[in-house]
Amino acid sequence: MPSPFLALSRIDYAIGPKSILSGIDLTLERGRIYGLVGPNGSGKSTLLKIIARQVGPKSGVISFDGKPAGDWGNRAFARHVAYMPQFTPATDGMTVRELVALGRFPWHGTLGRFTATDRSMVEEAIVRTELEEFADRLVASMSGGERQRAWIAMMLAQNARCLLLDEPTSALDLAHQASVLSLVKELSHERRLTVIIVLHDINLAARYCDAIIALNRGRITAEGTPTQIMQADTLQSIFGVGMGVFPHPVRNEPVSYLL
Repeated sequence: MPSPFLALSRIDYAIGPKSILSGIDLTLERGRIYGLVGPNGSGKSTLLKIIARQVGPKSGVISFDGKPAGDWGNRAFARHVAYMPQFTPATDGMTVRELVALGRFPWHGTLGRFTATDRSMVEEAIVRTELEEFADRLVASMSGGERQRAWIAMMLAQNARCLLLDEPTSALDLAHQASVLSLVKELSHERRLTVIIVLHDINLAARYCDAIIALNRGRITAEGTPTQIMQADTLQSIFGVGMGVFPHPVRNEPVSYLL
C-alpha cells in the first residue's frame, strides 16, 4: 500500500498561553480534495499555514511523501506544495502572464534563466484555466473569479503536487464559486493533486470535496466523506446550531439547512 502524501501527528500550536490547535492527526492521500470546515476561530487557516510552512507548530511531526518536513529544503518544498492565502498579495502593474510565470520561480531561482520549458508550463497553465483572452490583462483589473483563476494558474505552472487554498471563494458570487471549485476538482482528479481547501459553506464542501475535515476549538471533531459528515447530529456538533439535511432534488447529494 503506497504511503500517504501528507501525514500530521500530534500537531499543537499556541500563541502565548492561548492554544490554537491541539493534537491534530491527519493522513491525506494523493488525488483527493479535502475540505477544512468549522466555525470562525476553529483553527482552519492556522492549520493550513502550518502545512504550508508559513508558521511552525509548537510540537508534533509533519511528513510529505514519506519524508519529514524538516528534511525538505525551501526550494524543493516549493516545487511540491503551493499555497494561496485568504488575502493574496498585491499585483499592482502585473499581467496575468507575469503572475503565472512566478510559479516557475522554485524551478530556476532568482538568477536562473527562464527556459522554453518554463514558458511552455506558463502557457499550458493559462490555457488550462481558460485565461487566454486575459493573459496580457492586468490582474488588478479583473473580476474576483478571474483573479482566483489566475492564482490557480500560477500554482499549476509551479507544477506542485499539493495545493493549499484558504477560502478561495469567500468574496465570489455563486457562479464564480462554482466555476473556481469545479476547476479545482477537475485539476485534482486529472493530475492526482492533493488539495486542502478551507471553506465556510458546508454545502460547497460536500459538493466539491472528496472528504471533509471539521475543526472546532482547535481540535478535529469529525472526519469522513461528505455523506458521513452531512448528518444532522454531526453538523450540529460541528457548528453548534440545529441543522437539517435533505437530498438534492437533481444530484441526490446531501444539502444542509439551518433549522
